[in-house]
Amino acid sequence: MKKIAILFVCMLMFTNVHAQDNTETIKEIQSYIQDTSQNQWFDPINKNGNLENGTSYDLSYYVLPTNEVFSIIYTVFEKHTIQKVFYYKNNELIACIAEETDANNANKLLRYADYFYKNGILLNTLEEKKEMPSDQFYNEGMQKLKTHQNN
Repeated sequence: MKKIAILFVCMLMFTNVHAQDNTETIKEIQSYIQDTSQNQWFDPINKNGNLENGTSYDLSYYVLPTNEVFSIIYTVFEKHTIQKVFYYKNNELIACIAEETDANNANKLLRYADYFYKNGILLNTLEEKKEMPSDQFYNEGMQKLKTHQNN
């Protein structure tokens, strides 16, 4: 019984320390995004088009003076408009914010997710939403970055 109690306390401490580390890392990411957004000059690259099903989209790349992508905003316009904002640092996805709104109802917010990543690993795991999977957003964000780099 004593071993179980000690093991439980150790696991609780590990979880608490790990959660604090993630909280600090998330704060650092948020600060980087805010500071960069406010203090950098961006050369936006805007594209729009239609998907295979005829749905229109806007795609905007915000590039730093170093030619590194800072953010990509991807919006698909349908009955439910979905906007995803991907943030990067050193060519690695560090955050994704996604909103789904009802375009026919004064842009009423239907779903929202904000995810933070470090080395491809989700930091805020408790925020995971089944209908907006973090791994799907990560893969999409990295694919959009690679597509831009190859153009």
